[in-house]
Amino acid sequence: MKHEILTDRLKLKIVEKSDAEIIHRLRTNAEVSKFIRRDLNKSLTDIENFIVERSKTDLFFSINTIEKNELVGTIAIWKINYDKNYAELGYELFPEFQNKGIMTNAITGILDYAFNVLNFKTIEAFTNKENQNSRKLLEKLGFCLIENKIDEKNLNNVIYQINKACR
Repeated sequence: MKHEILTDRLKLKIVEKSDAEIIHRLRTNAEVSKFIRRDLNKSLTDIENFIVERSKTDLFFSINTIEKNELVGTIAIWKINYDKNYAELGYELFPEFQNKGIMTNAITGILDYAFNVLNFKTIEAFTNKENQNSRKLLEKLGFCLIENKIDEKNLNNVIYQINKACR
């Protein structure tokens, strides 16, 4: 399994336990988590355990700038179903790096990898219906809103989908 994806601006690499401190800052940042339901009172040990668990089933990447090799966010291919060639996409970015095209670049790299290396057919992304920046980003990248699909675990979410055949 490939552990690094390069784009023209970014290096996406599998998150390791040694990344725990900065991942802790990201995952406990109130601004980053504004539209995500999660407990922000996590310890560094909790995050280390999260990274270990995530690495067993998901492809959890750090987003690093090539220019400064700075970890600016994460992106994940998770809830993977290899039988159905399906996965979900999750992502987050420190506020100071938002609205700079970084996530567009990261998602483009991840989709290329998911469709052309892993041979997935469908990728879905769940986002809060109030998160207009995330919704605009997904739509810009070719995701379509699936209006009749509901996230039973979070009714405030809307679900977007992109298919390999439609790209």
